[in-house]
Amino acid sequence: MAVQFAHMTVYRAEIVIWMLSGTLSLIMGLIWMQQASSSPKGEIGGYTAQDFASYFIATWGTAQILVVWVAWELSFDVRQGTLSPKLLRPIDPFWMHYVGHWAERIVRLPLMFVLLVIFALLTGAHYTTDVSHWLAYLMLVPLAFTLRFLLEYSIGLLAFWFEAAENFQELIWVLYAALGGLLAPISLYPAAVQTIAYATPFPYMLSLPCNLLTGKADLGDALRGWLILLGWTLTFAALRAVLWRRGVRKYGAVGA
Repeated sequence: MAVQFAHMTVYRAEIVIWMLSGTLSLIMGLIWMQQASSSPKGEIGGYTAQDFASYFIATWGTAQILVVWVAWELSFDVRQGTLSPKLLRPIDPFWMHYVGHWAERIVRLPLMFVLLVIFALLTGAHYTTDVSHWLAYLMLVPLAFTLRFLLEYSIGLLAFWFEAAENFQELIWVLYAALGGLLAPISLYPAAVQTIAYATPFPYMLSLPCNLLTGKADLGDALRGWLILLGWTLTFAALRAVLWRRGVRKYGAVGA
């Protein structure tokens, strides 16, 4: 952690740029706020302009915690052969990447909190004062991050078989954004799309934690979502282990 934290602080200005470039949810929030304000009822699907502000600001903050780039790093390591020296270390490279991402969160969080406060004050966003909901949020988000990390890591391991494995990441991001609630609250989707969305882990990773903070979900929803996330996490942990063992054998077989 100390090594990875020192590495990330070198790129702190770049981290700020990454944060400011990830504004899709904020832009969508402005669009939905305008639509709600223009609506004759002053709301859309039970969301007022202020509700949309609260939801999308929470979505932006949560998405900042869940951001993962490990698929790109793994693909580069495999293609360029820089994975070889990492295999000589007495620890799975997985942990270096995982801890590195958490170290980056430590650098990212202070400015993120400042921006969240500014956004909330400017838009009048409001959040629950129920401490149990905040605690549930803090239980959901680290598990959601771990799941997304395992998912992206599994994609990165496809570089053992594909030259541009990171392209699969783009497809997964589209599903994550669309079905996770980055573009709109899941409750506003058609019923059929909601059914498809909740058959994936994405709403539980992003939409559910945000709904907890805005009062649109309760502790029962949080517990059910946590168990679903845990199931998906264990599934992708097993998949990552299988891909890693088979991939490393293939990697060594070609003399890298």
